[in-house]
Amino acid sequence: MTYFFDTSSLIKNYIEETGSEKVSALMEEAEEIFVSEITIIECFSTLKRILSERLIRESDYLHLKDEIQYDFGFLSKVGISPESCEQLIDKYQLKSLDSIQLAASLSVSDEIDTFICCDKKLLKAAEAENLETLNPIV
Repeated sequence: MTYFFDTSSLIKNYIEETGSEKVSALMEEAEEIFVSEITIIECFSTLKRILSERLIRESDYLHLKDEIQYDFGFLSKVGISPESCEQLIDKYQLKSLDSIQLAASLSVSDEIDTFICCDKKLLKAAEAENLETLNPIV
Protein backbone atom coordinates (compact mmCIF):
# COMPACT_ATOMS: atom_id res chain seq x y z
CA MET A 1 0.00 0.00 0.00
CA THR A 2 1.02 3.56 -0.68
CA TYR A 3 -0.03 6.24 1.78
CA PHE A 4 -0.03 10.00 2.18
CA PHE A 5 0.36 11.00 5.84
CA ASP A 6 -0.47 14.47 7.04
CA THR A 7 1.28 15.77 10.14
CA SER A 8 -1.57 15.04 12.54
CA SER A 9 -1.19 11.34 11.80
CA LEU A 10 2.54 11.06 11.12
CA ILE A 11 3.53 12.61 14.46
CA LYS A 12 1.83 9.67 16.19
CA ASN A 13 4.74 7.51 15.06
CA TYR A 14 6.98 9.56 17.37
CA ILE A 15 4.70 10.59 20.23
CA GLU A 16 2.68 7.95 22.09
CA GLU A 17 -0.98 8.94 21.92
CA THR A 18 -4.29 7.59 20.65
CA GLY A 19 -3.73 6.13 17.20
CA SER A 20 0.03 5.61 17.58
CA GLU A 21 -0.15 1.82 17.24
CA LYS A 22 -2.28 2.09 14.09
CA VAL A 23 0.08 4.65 12.52
CA SER A 24 3.13 2.52 13.28
CA ALA A 25 1.45 -0.54 11.73
CA LEU A 26 0.49 1.42 8.61
CA MET A 27 4.03 2.74 8.26
CA GLU A 28 5.43 -0.77 8.63
CA GLU A 29 3.22 -2.18 5.88
CA ALA A 30 3.62 0.76 3.48
CA GLU A 31 5.46 0.29 0.22
CA GLU A 32 5.85 4.05 -0.05
CA ILE A 33 4.88 7.01 2.12
CA PHE A 34 4.24 10.46 0.72
CA VAL A 35 4.28 13.63 2.82
CA SER A 36 4.11 17.33 2.09
CA GLU A 37 7.44 19.17 2.15
CA ILE A 38 6.12 21.19 5.11
CA THR A 39 5.39 18.14 7.25
CA ILE A 40 8.85 18.08 8.80
CA ILE A 41 8.43 21.71 9.90
CA GLU A 42 5.02 20.95 11.38
CA CYS A 43 6.46 17.92 13.21
CA PHE A 44 9.24 20.04 14.72
CA SER A 45 6.70 22.68 15.76
CA THR A 46 4.52 20.02 17.40
CA LEU A 47 7.50 18.61 19.29
CA LYS A 48 8.49 22.07 20.50
CA ARG A 49 4.93 22.69 21.74
CA ILE A 50 4.96 19.35 23.57
CA LEU A 51 8.31 20.26 25.12
CA SER A 52 7.04 23.67 26.21
CA GLU A 53 4.03 21.96 27.81
CA ARG A 54 6.55 19.81 29.71
CA LEU A 55 5.11 16.58 28.29
CA ILE A 56 8.58 15.51 27.14
CA ARG A 57 12.10 16.29 28.35
CA GLU A 58 14.68 18.27 26.40
CA SER A 59 16.66 15.09 25.72
CA ASP A 60 13.51 13.43 24.29
CA TYR A 61 12.85 16.49 22.14
CA LEU A 62 16.34 16.40 20.65
CA HIS A 63 16.20 12.64 20.11
CA LEU A 64 12.79 12.81 18.41
CA LYS A 65 13.93 15.66 16.16
CA ASP A 66 16.90 13.54 15.06
CA GLU A 67 14.65 10.52 14.49
CA ILE A 68 12.21 12.53 12.38
CA GLN A 69 15.04 14.10 10.39
CA TYR A 70 16.48 10.65 9.68
CA ASP A 71 13.11 9.13 8.72
CA PHE A 72 12.32 11.98 6.34
CA GLY A 73 15.21 10.80 4.19
CA PHE A 74 13.09 7.74 3.35
CA LEU A 75 9.78 9.51 2.70
CA SER A 76 8.62 10.84 -0.67
CA LYS A 77 8.23 14.60 -0.31
CA VAL A 78 5.61 16.46 -2.35
CA GLY A 79 5.59 20.16 -3.25
CA ILE A 80 2.55 22.25 -4.11
CA SER A 81 1.49 25.30 -6.07
CA PRO A 82 0.03 28.29 -4.23
CA GLU A 83 -2.84 28.34 -6.73
CA SER A 84 -3.98 24.83 -5.77
CA CYS A 85 -3.96 25.79 -2.08
CA GLU A 86 -5.93 28.95 -2.78
CA GLN A 87 -8.60 26.93 -4.60
CA LEU A 88 -8.89 24.48 -1.70
CA ILE A 89 -9.13 27.31 0.84
CA ASP A 90 -11.92 28.89 -1.18
CA LYS A 91 -13.73 25.58 -1.67
CA TYR A 92 -13.45 24.14 1.87
CA GLN A 93 -12.37 27.07 4.09
CA LEU A 94 -9.26 25.14 5.16
CA LYS A 95 -6.47 26.48 7.34
CA SER A 96 -3.38 27.36 5.32
CA LEU A 97 -1.32 24.34 6.39
CA ASP A 98 -4.27 21.99 5.84
CA SER A 99 -4.69 23.34 2.32
CA ILE A 100 -1.02 22.58 1.67
CA GLN A 101 -1.44 19.02 2.96
CA LEU A 102 -4.51 18.41 0.81
CA ALA A 103 -3.01 20.03 -2.30
CA ALA A 104 0.11 17.90 -1.93
CA SER A 105 -1.93 14.71 -1.58
CA LEU A 106 -4.08 15.60 -4.58
CA SER A 107 -0.98 16.15 -6.71
CA VAL A 108 -0.06 12.49 -6.14
CA SER A 109 -3.60 11.11 -5.91
CA ASP A 110 -2.95 8.63 -8.71
CA GLU A 111 0.03 7.25 -6.74
CA ILE A 112 -1.50 6.89 -3.27
CA ASP A 113 -4.03 4.40 -1.98
CA THR A 114 -5.06 6.28 1.17
CA PHE A 115 -4.87 9.76 2.70
CA ILE A 116 -4.18 9.32 6.43
CA CYS A 117 -5.16 12.16 8.72
CA CYS A 118 -6.68 12.85 12.15
CA ASP A 119 -8.29 16.22 11.37
CA LYS A 120 -12.04 15.78 10.71
CA LYS A 121 -12.44 18.88 8.53
CA LEU A 122 -9.43 17.97 6.41
CA LEU A 123 -10.66 14.37 6.08
CA LYS A 124 -14.05 15.64 4.91
CA ALA A 125 -12.40 17.83 2.27
CA ALA A 126 -10.20 14.94 1.14
CA GLU A 127 -13.25 12.71 0.81
CA ALA A 128 -15.02 15.41 -1.21
CA GLU A 129 -11.99 15.35 -3.51
CA ASN A 130 -12.48 11.58 -3.93
CA LEU A 131 -9.49 10.48 -1.89
CA GLU A 132 -9.70 7.27 0.08
CA THR A 133 -9.20 8.34 3.70
CA LEU A 134 -8.33 6.79 7.02
CA ASN A 135 -8.42 8.33 10.48
CA PRO A 136 -6.08 6.29 12.75
CA ILE A 137 -7.78 7.47 15.94
CA VAL A 138 -11.22 6.10 15.02
